[in-house]
This record gives sequence, C-alpha cells and structure tokens, in this order.
Amino acid sequence: MEEKGCMTLEQFITKIEGFEALPSSRKIDFFVYYLTVEKNEAGIKSKDVDACFDELKINRYSNTAQFLRDNSKKVKGRKQRFILHHGLYHLERSNKTDIDVIVNAPRVIVATDNFFPLEIFHGTRGYLKTVSEQAAACYDQGLYDACSVMTRKLLEILIIEAFERKGIDDKIKNPAGNFFYLSDLIDLFKNEATWNIGRNTKECLPRLKKIGDMSAHNRRYIAKKADLDKIKDDLRIVFDELIHLIDYPNWR
Repeated sequence: MEEKGCMTLEQFITKIEGFEALPSSRKIDFFVYYLTVEKNEAGIKSKDVDACFDELKINRYSNTAQFLRDNSKKVKGRKQRFILHHGLYHLERSNKTDIDVIVNAPRVIVATDNFFPLEIFHGTRGYLKTVSEQAAACYDQGLYDACSVMTRKLLEILIIEAFERKGIDDKIKNPAGNFFYLSDLIDLFKNEATWNIGRNTKECLPRLKKIGDMSAHNRRYIAKKADLDKIKDDLRIVFDELIHLIDYPNWR
C-alpha cells in the first residue's frame, strides 16, 4: 500500500491522537482520507478500506461496504460522511475539512522519566527544563541521535554555569571571549580546585561526552536505544552533582 514519496499507513495513524481507541467506524473515515488525500487515489472501494484494517492487524468493521453506502446518502438529522461518484467513494467535503484539522494539528508530546528523572531539573532554570524535556522526549520517541545531542547540550550548559556560578568563567573562555569546546570544558571542570567532585562523576563525564560527540559529528554513526540505556546511571550521577554544585535556588 506504500508509494514512493507517500507516508506509510503506520506513519499516518501516528498523526491521529488516540487512533487505537477509536471505534472501527470512525477509523474508516481516516482510512478513506489516507487513501484519497495522502495517496491521491481517484476514489476507493470497500475492499481498499478493509485492506487498511488488515495492514494494521486490527479487526475490520463488520460490513464496510454497507457502512459506506449508508453514510453516502443524505439523511435528515445525520451528517453525510462520504460521496459516491462513478462507483468510487470520497470523503464529503466538510468531513475532509474536519479531518484536515486533526491530521495537521501539532502533536503534544509529554516527556517521561524513562531516560532520566525530569524532577532533577525542577528549581533550576526554565531553559534547562525545556532542554531536559526535549532530550527526554527524543528518547521516548526513538530519536536517539537527537537525544544524544540534546543531552550533550545539557552537559555543556551545566559545566559552563558551574564556572559562572563561582565567578570564574574566564577560565573556560578563549581570548576572544568564546567558551571552549566540551572536551576542554570537561578537563577544566574535573581539574578545577574551587570544587571537589566525586570520582564517579569524573569517570562518567567522558562517557557522556563520547556518545554525544558520536551522534553530533560522526556521519556514519546512528545511536541506538541500547547505547543510551548504558549511560542512564551516568546521567543521573553527573546531573545531580552539577546541579547540587551550582545550587540554583540560591543563585540570583
């Protein structure tokens, strides 16, 4: 059912919030939309809709052909859902417009604690909470390279703000006033005498940097869930220590 340049049916239904819970009769509307709008078919027959149910491995509507016939008729008190033209079905115009809004609405993705506890960043800064939620959401959605890069950004921000918090950020800038790259930031952070960080944090930092660098700079590297799962404990250790060191509630 897939055509070049057209999203798959699996991809299409991810755009519909709560699709799995919809009654099979309502799913038919979306299948007709997918076939006639996304795939640009000249119209559909009941067997085409049944093929969508089969492709997704969900139970068919009991009698798709009858459903399409009944809902293509003008009946007082009931909205017409389909148009029958030359033996093929299309969405009735207002029905198509309603589905356009649903399909094209921005998806609201709520990040979870599956990658790291988001509460770690409560009480820090709004931008840190936003970046942490983006990193966590990328993990939830299987965007593992994006997750790695956002996690690397979090690490970089926290190290810079540790130096700023103590008023020694000149130590991590070049003569032009720009901050050093992350590799230098990590070395300077580990060796800074202003604080005494734990051995675990010192050991974790290079591992976190490596996976972020691989996703950001290695064009042949594709991060996998297993790669990120290996650094979950490292993240918790490093983020906890850096945020404790910075002490955001008392930094004005």
